[in-house]
Amino acid sequence: MISFHRHTLSALVLLLTISLVGCASVSGSGEHNRTYDFSSIERTAVISVAGVGSQTAARDQIASMFNQALLGRGYSPIERSQINAVLDEQDFSRSELTRASGAARAGQVLNVDSVVLITLPAFGDDMSMSAQMVDVEDGTILWSASGSARTGAAMTRRAGQLLGAIGGGILGAEVGDNGSTGAVVGGVGGAVGGDIIGDALSKQRQEQAAVLIDQLTRSLPQR
Repeated sequence: MISFHRHTLSALVLLLTISLVGCASVSGSGEHNRTYDFSSIERTAVISVAGVGSQTAARDQIASMFNQALLGRGYSPIERSQINAVLDEQDFSRSELTRASGAARAGQVLNVDSVVLITLPAFGDDMSMSAQMVDVEDGTILWSASGSARTGAAMTRRAGQLLGAIGGGILGAEVGDNGSTGAVVGGVGGAVGGDIIGDALSKQRQEQAAVLIDQLTRSLPQR
């Protein structure tokens, strides 16, 4: 019976995954300066994240995820809090940092070789993002990429509930003194846990942004 439940779970997970793929998509492309030696970039900094309004936490989250992607490509990004401290001390305005010339000047203050500018024209279930890497010496654009990601928030939450209920039910059936009672209790607990997980992924948009950032930085040359 347990083996049957496990096979049932595997089948339902597959069906839910197929359903989610149909409701979620990501696309993006980029181009870089073919004459520039990207191995010469010792340090870089994500200077600006525009398009999320006054949501400081969201900007910092996206910048941190971009830093992770940069590390994966062999770059050495400066930590976000250090950038904020220096820019606040130098009294840079947010609008100044969204322009290549202003960002390059900020990069010189930070003593980095390049800076990265991120813009989110759409920030929701439909998310779009563009990014540029700028040379701090002359303000030229070294790399530019843009893309979009779409996710079904309600479907993600519902999938979390169902998977949690199914997984909790099987666990309860295996460990409970009374198989039926254990399955019900485990199922309820799993549904609550799945609901929380589903909400976290859709409402905070972290997974959506991470997938999109990964898509964009694939076009950034490996250092």
